[in-house]
Formats: sequence, C-alpha cells, structure tokens
Amino acid sequence: DSPVGTGYSYVEDKKSTVKTDEEAATDLTTLLITLFNSTESLQRSPLYIVAESYGGKHAVTLGLSVYDAIKAKKLKATLG
Repeated sequence: DSPVGTGYSYVEDKKSTVKTDEEAATDLTTLLITLFNSTESLQRSPLYIVAESYGGKHAVTLGLSVYDAIKAKKLKATLG
C-alpha cells in the first residue's frame, strides 16, 4: 500500500516512511529483484506494469526503475 497507512501497510520506524514516488519505485524494484532473481519461472514470464488513476504516474516511475535494473543486469526479468 502506498502511502503507508492507506491499507494494511505500516512501519515501525517513522524514518522508514517513503515520501516520494521515486523512493517507492526503488523499494518495489528491490522487491522485484529479490523475487525474480530467485524464481526461474518468473524469469520466463514477461513483467507487465499496469495502474490506474494516480498509479499511472507511479507506474511510469516504477517502469523506469525496473528498466534501469534490467539494463544493469541486476534484475533477471523481461518487460512485457
């Protein structure tokens, strides 16, 4: 959930709260790196990033972060 508190998400340390779309995209890209790099079946499936409303802005930021991670060979994924 973004921002923290809009759903089930929470932080124990308020300093960990994400304040920008870029920070959220970096965190999500880190999660995707962990998931994709450790799961071969995910590596064989294309990754699609979709969103609606304000999420459209967030999806672009995430897409750029993911693209950069793939290009740098940090993320074993293929964009759909």
